[in-house]
Formats: sequence, structure tokens, C-alpha cells
Amino acid sequence: MSPNAKSRWSRREFLGATAVAVASGPCLCAGQSTAPAKFTHQTLNGWITDLASEPDPNAAWPSMRLDERLLQDYRESFKQMGRIGFNEIVIWGLYTANNWPLDLKGAVSPARGERIELLIASAHEQGIKVLSGLGTYSWGFAEIIKANPKLYGGNANAMCASVPESHVWMERVLEFVFTRFAIDGVSMQSADQGRCKCERCKKLGDAEYHAQLLARTAQTIRARWPGKIVGMSNWGVSFGKPQDKGVFAELSRSLDYMIDHNDSARWPGAAYRREFIAGLNCAFGTTGGPVVEPPQHWPRDRWLLPTCRRVHTHMQKLYADGGRACEFFFHILANPSSELTWHVAGRTLAEPQAPLEKHLHASLEELYQPRGTAARDALGRFFLKAEDAYMCYLPEETCGTLSLEPLVGNRAGPAIYLRDRLKPDQRAAYAAQIESLISEFEKLQAGLRSTIRSDRIRRCLSAVREDLHKHQT
Repeated sequence: MSPNAKSRWSRREFLGATAVAVASGPCLCAGQSTAPAKFTHQTLNGWITDLASEPDPNAAWPSMRLDERLLQDYRESFKQMGRIGFNEIVIWGLYTANNWPLDLKGAVSPARGERIELLIASAHEQGIKVLSGLGTYSWGFAEIIKANPKLYGGNANAMCASVPESHVWMERVLEFVFTRFAIDGVSMQSADQGRCKCERCKKLGDAEYHAQLLARTAQTIRARWPGKIVGMSNWGVSFGKPQDKGVFAELSRSLDYMIDHNDSARWPGAAYRREFIAGLNCAFGTTGGPVVEPPQHWPRDRWLLPTCRRVHTHMQKLYADGGRACEFFFHILANPSSELTWHVAGRTLAEPQAPLEKHLHASLEELYQPRGTAARDALGRFFLKAEDAYMCYLPEETCGTLSLEPLVGNRAGPAIYLRDRLKPDQRAAYAAQIESLISEFEKLQAGLRSTIRSDRIRRCLSAVREDLHKHQT
């Protein structure tokens, strides 16, 4: 965009931009009567190290590690993704942790660039499209703002949208993102670091402000890199305000999908979400229900917290309301509860109208090779009890991340999901349930051929017992 361009769009200009965008890239209309038999955007989403089979016990968050072991984790994940139901992956942290350098090209060293190229190539070999997480006018711009005071409008982490130079910098970032690697698109976030609230920008409400930034960025992508997937996630702004419904409907003309990370469109009621989706010109989705946030620092056998039933129920309701997209968070396949939840989620996205039992049983058969249906069913009951033992203390319609340890830090943190989420009497009840699950698993594990995964379950149960003991004394 030219530095002489207007710093604030009128409603007519905004509509014109979205018309250009939709003309250059077809989008799925969630309200169409000929609905697909499965979700359209069956997407994984997370920070680059969030699926690592090995933790980063001493690394400051967010870790940027990309070594051969992590590349192998990605290769193994890509092989399974398409087979069980995922077709896209959004990766945050390909280029920078949280600060773009002034020399954007310097964000990625030659050695790291080669590893990223290998990662993307291995995804494409399995038919998986790779999208880059994209901070839009915020997240990553702190150093750029500091070096260019014109961009500062009161928020040190978000460029002022009323300053033409901000658009120039955003376009420079897009140029780098789309030319450095063979990515297939982006998932944009403009609101998680707040917004500019200078005298010019604060005239716009949050929804209109962020919609304009996102539409402007999408228009640039459509014009210069046609055919790329353009999505967004609403971290920092709600879809649940009826007065903003028209703003997001207009924005949807620029996008392939939009993600409601915390299911805010359900806050006014289920009927409102159906109406909201019906008015969009792109696919709509969520993060798939309750998600156990991958702990950066913990060993992978420290927790046992599946969410299979709740994820499946959430996705079925989303599909019934017209939702056709999901950015499901990365799950660590080295943890048995995360692995099983991941398998059930992928299968549900591919066949959302099938009952839980079908997806759960298929996943258990593949992972644990039970010696007959009785052993399989017993294992299924075990995992569902393990889910209910903890999740019964959370709201039934929970959608979003559940932190096991503090997200930010440079060492392993305490088990906050036990210490902070549960009251003392709830921890005591959960501890009793864990003891019961330990006894139950001792009886059923002989019916499982996969001893490696059985051993993981036993180690996880012991670790949870130990963490509970720390918080009971």
C-alpha cells in the first residue's frame, strides 16, 4: 500500500476491499444448503514446539527449537494426519519468537531455513497444507515500533492502524512470509496483544477496528498471492456481541475461514451462533472444545487428561450449527491421553455425524491392539472415566486451553491444573479417582498388545498421583 493511502477506511472502501478479495479467492459459504459431509478446514494449530515428543525443560517460553528430533516428530505427525482426518496445519514460530528484526530477512538463519523447508516438504508429501501463524499489526512488532516512533499510538506491541507506515511494514512482513517458504496460507491474529487506541483509532469499536486490519491484509494476500488460504482467529475480540454481527459478516467475504477460539458466538445462546454462521461467506469454526495446553517444560508422561467425549460432543454441535472449520490445538503424541484425544478429534472432523464409540473404538484398536472387543471396550471405559474424573469440575461447554503448568517461564512449573483449578475437596476426590483408575488399569492392561503405550499409561498415572500428593500435604 502506498504511504499516501488513506489511514482510515470508510464503510464503502471496506466493502470494496472485501469484494475484491472474494472475487480473487472463492470461499465456502457456511449457510449453503449443500453442506459437505465433513469439515472443510480440518486444521491443527500450535506453536512450533508444541507437538515435541521431548520437552524443553530449561528453555524460556516460547521455545524456537527446530532440530532433527522435532523434524522427525513432524514427519510422524504428518503421516497420521491425513489418514485420520486432518488436512492443514497452522504453525506459529516458523520465523520469529515474538519480535521481528528490522531486517526481516535476518529472522531466519540459513540453517533454520533449510530445516523449515524440510518440514514443509514432508507435509506436502503427505498432502498436508502448511499455514503460517501471522501476527497482523501486532505480535512481533515491538522492536519495529521502538525503532519507528511514528508507528506508536499508545500500545508498544501493536502498530497504529491510522499511520500509513504501519501498512508498509505489514506488507513487508507479508512479502517475506510468502516468498521465503512454500507455505499454503496464513492464519491471522490481530487482537491478542490489544490494539492502538490513539485519538484516530479509538473512534472505531474493537470489532470494526480489527475487521479493517484483517480485511486489508487479506486483500493484499489475495491480490499478490492468489490461491493462498486466508484464515483468522479471534484471540482478543469477541464474536458474541449482536451489534457486531454485520461487521464480521463483511469481513468474512475476505476469508476462507474464521475461528472463534473461545466459542464466544455461543455466549448469547446457541440460536445466536447458528444465525451468526448462516450470515457468513466463509467457513466458521472453533478450537474444538476443551484442549489440554501442551506443556513446554514437562516430561511427556506427567499427566493423563483425555478430553475425547467433550471434544467429540463440541464438534458435533458445531457441525450441526453450520460450522465447517476447526483449528484444533497441537497434541503431544508421546502422551497417551493427548494421543487418543488427537485421534478421536481427527476422525470426528472427517466424519462429524458418527457416534463417539465408532471413533473411540477405531482409535483404540489402532493404538493399543487390544486382544478382543472386551479388552477394547474396557480400555474405552477407562479413558472416559479418566476424562470425567477431572473434567466434571469444569463447565460442560468449555472451549479453550487448559494449562497444566504456567505457560510462560524458563523451567518446569507446578501442576496448576491441580493446585489452582481444583478446590481441596475436589483434589481429594480426584486423587481417589486416580487410585481407582490405577487399580482398574492393572486389571485390563494384560488385554493390550501394545506394551509401550501401556507402560506410558502406568507412568502417567503414577506421576499424577505424585503431583496430587504434593498438593494434598
